[in-house]
Amino acid sequence: MPIAIYTLLGLLIVALEFRRHSSGKPIDAMTAFNCYYFALFVFVPINVEYLGVGVVRQPYAYETFGHGDVFTAFSLFFSYALFCLGYWVKSSNGSEFAVRGGRNYFPLRESAHVAKIIFLFGVLLTVVYVIQMGGIMEVIYRAAEVRSRALSIDSEYIGYRHLSQFSADAFVLFFAVIIGKKMMKTSITTRDKVVLLCSFVFFVYYALSTGGRRPFIYPIILCYLVYLSVGGRVKKVAVAAFVLIFVIAGLGSMLGGLDAVENVPALVGLARDNDTNPWVLAEIAYENATQGIADSFIHYVGAQKATLWQFGFLTDIVNLPRDFFPSRILGFERTLHMYGDTTEYFTGQEFDEDMPGGEPLGLHGYLLVNFGYVGMFVLFFLLGLFYKWVHIRLKPAEPKDAVGWLVYWWFVLGFFVYFRDGVLIFVLKEQLTWWVTIALLVHYRAKQPGRLRSMSAIEVQ
Repeated sequence: MPIAIYTLLGLLIVALEFRRHSSGKPIDAMTAFNCYYFALFVFVPINVEYLGVGVVRQPYAYETFGHGDVFTAFSLFFSYALFCLGYWVKSSNGSEFAVRGGRNYFPLRESAHVAKIIFLFGVLLTVVYVIQMGGIMEVIYRAAEVRSRALSIDSEYIGYRHLSQFSADAFVLFFAVIIGKKMMKTSITTRDKVVLLCSFVFFVYYALSTGGRRPFIYPIILCYLVYLSVGGRVKKVAVAAFVLIFVIAGLGSMLGGLDAVENVPALVGLARDNDTNPWVLAEIAYENATQGIADSFIHYVGAQKATLWQFGFLTDIVNLPRDFFPSRILGFERTLHMYGDTTEYFTGQEFDEDMPGGEPLGLHGYLLVNFGYVGMFVLFFLLGLFYKWVHIRLKPAEPKDAVGWLVYWWFVLGFFVYFRDGVLIFVLKEQLTWWVTIALLVHYRAKQPGRLRSMSAIEVQ
């Protein structure tokens, strides 16, 4: 029975998105929401039902709480339906036109200037980290140890690693500038190409230095979405982006926890020696890729077995201001509050600061343990209203405003981060460089005289 409900939910999502596409609506925030709701709460539940613990990253949670029941499926179905109802509540055409018609575009020259600023800042922080780790290759070799906290870096200022993401953001922003110039039929200089190449190199190096998948995947998704939004041809690009993301999410997660020099030959040998199953590496990659997106579903199943306010009532919000202060510099210990309790709940182990990562509730689970089922359903409806409000105010008035689209997709992807984890501090702190970059872009745009003009009137860059 749960499989039938998940299948019905999937068909509903596909039908609604097909209807949007056939009516001429472009790829936008609602398309993104449909995609990740389908992935997290249609594909994952069916995948877990059929393949079991092999496609779940938390075996303790799976064995303790199971994979849900009919009520789990129905609650996920109604959450989606109420979110859509909130999103479809019509605002007046006049107010929407006034909001979109009163916005300035993001000038390419100033946007390129911001990209160079954050690129230099990202390079500076990368150099500091390389010196701290003892060498360029040492950073890559020991990335997995740092990520798992097997290697502790003794410094009061290690928090600057949150800002090292500027290396990746500079590449994405300059990519948007190049796409914008191409759409405007403005000449792309040799200097532009050199800066794009340099920012790409530092983006790759930064992503390798983290030992994670998302530092690679998010910039790829953003570049693809910007290219798509300004009218780029997408068929071959979409296939290439999907394959690249799968390889990073699958094989990349395997190598992220290994010493590449010692273990890559072992993986190659595994594929060569396994005559009975020539697809062994593909199967391992598939399991690794799907494990990474199964957390939200498994955590929601576990949250259904928790009691109301078991992890405190909105304690993450109460502690939010404190989370922004640098604890090492100011000399205080962070309280683990709800985050530590939920990690213990899903892993069965006592959580401390030396553990690699943690287990958040996910948005469904977070709303459920704080507000109950009725509150969760009502808040999903209100969340749909808010999502539409953000969409109206951030969608570029000019279809070929590539930097404007990047800002739009940063917010949409930020919503996905919150939706997946249900922890507001993750969105504010781990994606801090996005918000700082947007603030710089808005600051430089505000210096430009006049209101929105047609793209034909934009000055030659």
